[in-house]
Amino acid sequence: MPAALPPPPPLTLPLQQSPLYRDALRRIGADAAVMAWAGGDWLVLRREFPVIGRVALVSRPDLAADADPGPLRKDLGADLVIVNAATAANGAAFRRAGFLRLAPPREVAMLSLARQPEDWLARMDGKWRNRLRHAQRQPLTITAGALAPDPNHWIFQAEAAQQRARGYRNLPPTLIAAMGATAGALTLFTAQTAGTTIAAMLFARHASGASYLIGWSDAQGRNLSAHNLILWHAMNNLARQGVAAIDLGQCAGDQADGLARFKRGAGAATMVLGGTWAMAGLLAPLHGLLRGLRSRMPPP
Repeated sequence: MPAALPPPPPLTLPLQQSPLYRDALRRIGADAAVMAWAGGDWLVLRREFPVIGRVALVSRPDLAADADPGPLRKDLGADLVIVNAATAANGAAFRRAGFLRLAPPREVAMLSLARQPEDWLARMDGKWRNRLRHAQRQPLTITAGALAPDPNHWIFQAEAAQQRARGYRNLPPTLIAAMGATAGALTLFTAQTAGTTIAAMLFARHASGASYLIGWSDAQGRNLSAHNLILWHAMNNLARQGVAAIDLGQCAGDQADGLARFKRGAGAATMVLGGTWAMAGLLAPLHGLLRGLRSRMPPP
């Protein structure tokens, strides 16, 4: 049995609110502004759309427990504001303020790097730990290096084919590559055998946290458990750089390819975000009606 998982460690700053993300967005020409709101600084992505007008998107902002997000749309000068809430409590605050829920909360896997590597091993699922030991017995070489800011890098081409085959979407290569223009921000870990690259994982480092961005493997890499060994090397490498936790991204229980099991098996704890919420000026009457109805209903 694995050791009890510690509570998911909150990142000092999630990637979506970090200076790294802000600078990358600006490099590709996006309108990314840092605005003071509710006692904190929020990274806001703004864009103009026909008919709708100005849309403001805020992902995983730090909303104080006593903050009222009701005036947010006006304060941001937006016709429509969309917020990806960082926590369940934040989601409840947007609900009380009359925001409409566009999407239910997602779960993300947070991998703590607290304590020592032997503690990480103790938290891993037994099968995951066995796959790691299996990989350590293989003729694998793990290398780590900075990713150049090139959207045509082979890792993007390999993942594009993987996305088409598995039917998922990731951040655009232009945005990820733009993060690479910040020195030391992106680290690509690769596994080679007999001089051939068979697996890779890409991480972004921001403040005291890191985020997993891309994972790719061919059939041989999967057979040799290369991703287990890569993640183990990445954990040790990032911990030496002062990273306290890795955001491994979405951890849906129904992921058919076993990605959720891989993340949890590595010792990650699940953190529930707060859902996606929206407020539009044109829908103000509807918001008022919904507020009235919700006040008569028990919370979800």
